[in-house]
Amino acid sequence: MSSQSPLTVSPDRGFMLEKLATFLFAGILGTMLYHFVAAALLRDYFSLSPIATLYWYVPLIVLPALLLLGLAWLLGFGRRGSSWGGNLAALATTAGIVFFTVGAPYNCWNQFCF
Repeated sequence: MSSQSPLTVSPDRGFMLEKLATFLFAGILGTMLYHFVAAALLRDYFSLSPIATLYWYVPLIVLPALLLLGLAWLLGFGRRGSSWGGNLAALATTAGIVFFTVGAPYNCWNQFCF
């Protein structure tokens, strides 16, 4: 028989939730900071470049997603011994952060509101 009560949470699950909350906070903060810096660089140096408008998805979607996946890996998601539920939650969190922050500071490129 198990000595744990059915109402207690196992330490592994609590640790995974703590890592996920850390990833969520750091991911949102880092992604917003990235977008503001990228918007300023694109506005100042690449505003007239046709390549920047042709490959708009690289600074808006690809790089933030790669940086978030790197942060998730540093926090322990996707490694041997990590749970598939935690890995799936980290992927869903990455997709949500990227989706909800796409274009956050880019709405006023032409108005020079920086």
